[in-house]
Amino acid sequence: MGTAGLSTLYAGVQLYKRRKIKDRALSRAEKTRQNLESLKKKLLLLKEQEEITQLSFSQLFQKLQTGQLKVLDVLHSYQIKAITENERINAITDIIQLSESIAEKLDTYSNTSTYVKPLLYGIPISVKESCGLEGEDCTAGFSALVDKAKVEDSVLIKVLKLQGAIPFIRTNLPQGMRSFSCTNPVYGETRNPLSTSRSPGGSSGGEGAIIGAGGSVLGVGSDIGGSIRIPASFCGVCALKPTSGRLSSVGNFGTTTIGGQQLIRGTDGPMGRDVTSLVHFMKSVLGKEMFTLDPTVPPIPFNDKVFESKEPLRIGYYVYDGCTHCVPAVERAVLIAKTVLHNLGHTLIEIQPYKPFYAFSELFVPALFGDDCESYRDLLAHESPGQEMHTIYQLCQLPYFVRWTMSKLKEFTSFDPMNECVVKRRPIRSLTDWFRKTVECKTYQLEFNTEWIKQKVDAVICPCMPCVAPQIGIEKDLFGRLNSSISVIFLEQHPFRTLSYTSLYNVVNYPAGTLPVTKVTASDVAKTMSSTFYKPETNIEKLIQEDSDGTEGLPVGIQIVARPYQEEVVLRVMLDLETALRMH
Repeated sequence: MGTAGLSTLYAGVQLYKRRKIKDRALSRAEKTRQNLESLKKKLLLLKEQEEITQLSFSQLFQKLQTGQLKVLDVLHSYQIKAITENERINAITDIIQLSESIAEKLDTYSNTSTYVKPLLYGIPISVKESCGLEGEDCTAGFSALVDKAKVEDSVLIKVLKLQGAIPFIRTNLPQGMRSFSCTNPVYGETRNPLSTSRSPGGSSGGEGAIIGAGGSVLGVGSDIGGSIRIPASFCGVCALKPTSGRLSSVGNFGTTTIGGQQLIRGTDGPMGRDVTSLVHFMKSVLGKEMFTLDPTVPPIPFNDKVFESKEPLRIGYYVYDGCTHCVPAVERAVLIAKTVLHNLGHTLIEIQPYKPFYAFSELFVPALFGDDCESYRDLLAHESPGQEMHTIYQLCQLPYFVRWTMSKLKEFTSFDPMNECVVKRRPIRSLTDWFRKTVECKTYQLEFNTEWIKQKVDAVICPCMPCVAPQIGIEKDLFGRLNSSISVIFLEQHPFRTLSYTSLYNVVNYPAGTLPVTKVTASDVAKTMSSTFYKPETNIEKLIQEDSDGTEGLPVGIQIVARPYQEEVVLRVMLDLETALRMH
């Protein structure tokens, strides 16, 4: 067989493999659709108890603890609500079949006089598709990982079940979980429940969407650059990114699973309807069960004394990190929080974050893409990547000298320092390079801590994102616009720059929470569209300005940050804010 024949044979084999993987993805999507339809028909025989899904977490918890509500009735109510809402937002990837049998067992246990109900007794929880569950696959949106079932639950899921929680649905995410859109070739695209033309954010977008729609009261997301906080902010819910390592990630798929990147580690964390739900989650999982199942988790139980303290705090705030200007609505949200906290007796001081541009461009991006996406090569070998993954993958495959040359040419049309640091970054080619980057990151973390101590702050409030939920399609442009496979070197928007507000606290591994503070007003929109109040300096800011038309009524969330292993401080400030905002 000649060269032409071998080439034809090779092309045929590749086409066959690609078609087979595509068929597997289509089959997986059809299986989900059938499961949803089957459960929907079954639930039609039941009467929806809408009042159950409208209860706050505290109210639901109390009624379950006292036996005023049956666990199975609560589960059915949330199943009905989730399936109904899913028809317009496409947030569910799986129905967890064992949820009903778990609920029935819990109802049986409650009749036993010796049974002590745990903190999450009977609470139905949604979980991101990347959470490991026995008998379920964790595709992370890759068709190649369809039908590769986990042999056991992840440690976090085991602990949640031991605490009485009932995982009942799994939720959507973007391919590879390295984007704040929420679409993949297996499960399609998720939409924002507050405006279905807009994005729910990502990568925990399915979680943000289903909780924001009222189809879940508490869920599990994951975060390595903002993936818990961004969808919470866009969908108007509460969330917590814990210190990486405080909760076990054993058994879950994550961006650190591929290639074992440990320089900037991801973390799983709770997303919920209110701050109280997050507190109950953390109290439940930070116990002997987790410390036993995963000995690498430091045995630090939830500190009630710190959380319940009434001692005034010294809280820093800022509205601009030096990378991307926030729209007026976001700035206003931070300043509202500042005023509320000041009125509660806390001391508020304006601060400047320490070298966020450096942390983003020289540490965050090199760490996440130090292998130039080699760890994704096999997963993408026979599948067309989504637009965001395609942008990253194509960029990383270019030789360094090509990136450098084309970036220099791009400077003649529009110079952006982010281009210098991101597009032209030197690839990590050796173990020595990686060791040096590790030392560089550790040095920065210590410097950041020194600055934090100098400013004498207990916590910091700041923007979560420079904008509110963008239109579907625009979020891909905010991530990095790609017009063709060749023009990746002429990215009109430089990858990830809008992530600088969230990624900073992944680099230094500080816990960070998010909660909604206000909504976009007509005045906010008018100011954003006016060059007097908002003066875009980059293509990203121009795009944000253009997309702001029509954002009136959308939620605006902020971040609350504290030092490592001080989740209790974060949650205390969040609860102070939430309580005061609801009163007014």
